Amino acid sequence: MQNQNHRKNEPVEQLVQQISQKMGANPDKLRASAQKGDVSQVLSGLSPEDAQKVQKILSDKNAQEKLLATPQAQMLLKKLLEGK
Repeated sequence: MQNQNHRKNEPVEQLVQQISQKMGANPDKLRASAQKGDVSQVLSGLSPEDAQKVQKILSDKNAQEKLLATPQAQMLLKKLLEGK
């Protein structure tokens, strides 16, 4: 059972590793922040303009739905959820 959970989390772990490398951040702290829903650490690696855009999307339910409905977001979600 634990092995199954590990396989399901592999894409997420890969994403955490990639983001932490690009940001120069600690992957454990990044993972913990994401699990708590705290995006401040991720946003700190963005330009102020990009961070503001992300915050605006995260605070607007309609904007979130529009973003998640894009083909690119659907493909990314599919890959993450399927573990491919």
